[in-house]
Amino acid sequence: MNSKFVAVVCGLCWLLIMAPIANAQVSPGKVQALQKGLDAIAASYEKFSPKQKEILDGYRNVLHASKTLQLAAANSGAFSRTGLGTGSGALAGPQAPGNVNARGTDQDFSGFDGVTQSETSTAVCGNQVVVGFNDSGSELQTLTFNGGLSFSGVAVSSDGGVTFKDLGFFNPGPNFSDFVLGDPVLSCSNSGTFFYSQLLLTFSNGLPSLTSVALSRSNDGGNTWGNPAPAISKPAATHFLDKSWHALDSSNPQRVYVSYTDFDSSGTSAGCPGQLRVGIEVVASTDGGQTFGNPTIIDEVCGPNSAVQASHVAVSSKGTVYVAWERFNPTDTDLRVTSFLPGGQPDPSILVDKIVQGGAVIQEINGSIALLLQGEFRDLVGIDLAVDHSKTATDGQVYVIWDDGRGKSIPDFFSIFSNGTYNFTDVLVSRSADGQHFSPAARVNADQQPATGPGHDHFQPAIATDSTGKVGVCWYDRRNDSENFQIERFCATSTNSGSTWQEHPVDKTKFAPLHGTDTLTNPNYMGDYDGLASDFTGANPGFTGAFQVLTSGLNPDVKAHRFQ
Repeated sequence: MNSKFVAVVCGLCWLLIMAPIANAQVSPGKVQALQKGLDAIAASYEKFSPKQKEILDGYRNVLHASKTLQLAAANSGAFSRTGLGTGSGALAGPQAPGNVNARGTDQDFSGFDGVTQSETSTAVCGNQVVVGFNDSGSELQTLTFNGGLSFSGVAVSSDGGVTFKDLGFFNPGPNFSDFVLGDPVLSCSNSGTFFYSQLLLTFSNGLPSLTSVALSRSNDGGNTWGNPAPAISKPAATHFLDKSWHALDSSNPQRVYVSYTDFDSSGTSAGCPGQLRVGIEVVASTDGGQTFGNPTIIDEVCGPNSAVQASHVAVSSKGTVYVAWERFNPTDTDLRVTSFLPGGQPDPSILVDKIVQGGAVIQEINGSIALLLQGEFRDLVGIDLAVDHSKTATDGQVYVIWDDGRGKSIPDFFSIFSNGTYNFTDVLVSRSADGQHFSPAARVNADQQPATGPGHDHFQPAIATDSTGKVGVCWYDRRNDSENFQIERFCATSTNSGSTWQEHPVDKTKFAPLHGTDTLTNPNYMGDYDGLASDFTGANPGFTGAFQVLTSGLNPDVKAHRFQ
């Protein structure tokens, strides 16, 4: 998700609420400093246009956080530690097969908070599998931690993803002023060495001082993690770094590439002097993530009427770096790809296709706008990128996948998008043998939209290739509910470079899009993506992917699925 505002502003609020639980004393000066920081974030956010705010998560987060902070300040003395869990780091024992996070600590502090795990990323090297995810419960657990705050969780499997051990909150480092904000992406170079990137915000004297993308490293298969180290940092007063991604080069795993979106209100950019700027940038490391070079601009737009977002980066077996992203134009949305060689400049970007956004854009009562699917949950971005590095006959194939609403639209009175329509989404894929010429979009999901009546949403796809050149895709699917409400998980594989697909349901569990059940997260939020991985070492064919599922009640959890 765009967890910057969700994590930061709500984290500040809940630091006030939960401080008595941690037996900490919050002085009036501390309360004022936290309010000062929240006000500074809100002021910076207000510089951007409605279109840009939409993909930065919406003003509703700031309004929501401000109200929560006021309530927290009024009631912070009413809490005690009696009868509440300790929120202590590592959790005991593996979960049941398929389950990733430990549900037992989800409601340590409150029945209203700390129950949401989402936006999963998976890395596989040999039999070692590590899953990272946004975790609102980690934010509460780290209140008792002698260091920073964390919005992230992590779980480890040593049996190929059959069972997992939830390690609790992800290490935010010793600096109390650091707040790791989630949006995790994981990778590995061997069964011992794993990397975890995410957003990071650093405060100074009560004000946000640095916005960063941080990279953490594990040398023991993901069981313990070093402190997060910024791959890129910019002044938080004039920049928001968002939606980061990273990838390793299989031909030289010392090469690490990190991409991100820079929402820049400084007015000092050479490309957009005196204007708002939103840019996709990449930084590269040649020493295994210890140091990174200066940013390379992939794409940028100026002024209030356009934006870019949701970059994904992948690397071929020969070291060519590919980046895919969305460009939000005044009247439509582009899906674009570029590539470059190590140390080189990116080629001119290629338009893969025009995306028809799914769902409907809703004008909310508070004036903000939101791109929502039926059930009022956000489907902000739904793209992914993979490059075949199998060194087989299909080596070098580039795949871009996304959810798209071109297949079926119906009138929707409440929509302000596309002349008042709701667009039902399918999973589409485009492929290229040379990274320059992409095939027409083809549907991955086997079912077609019905000719009459409402359709079905298929959304947030993830894609990967394995050591045999096989392609795997997974997504969320509503085909088996005539009302387009209940959600299932589906996956598919292709053995002919994406020409045809064989699909299968992952889990018989159907769940409703229950959201707004956790005070720490955006009321419209369920998550914006889930990743899919193959064995980076090439030792084992097949795919492993974690995903969100509501297993019971109002509790979003993480499961993992392995298939070939």
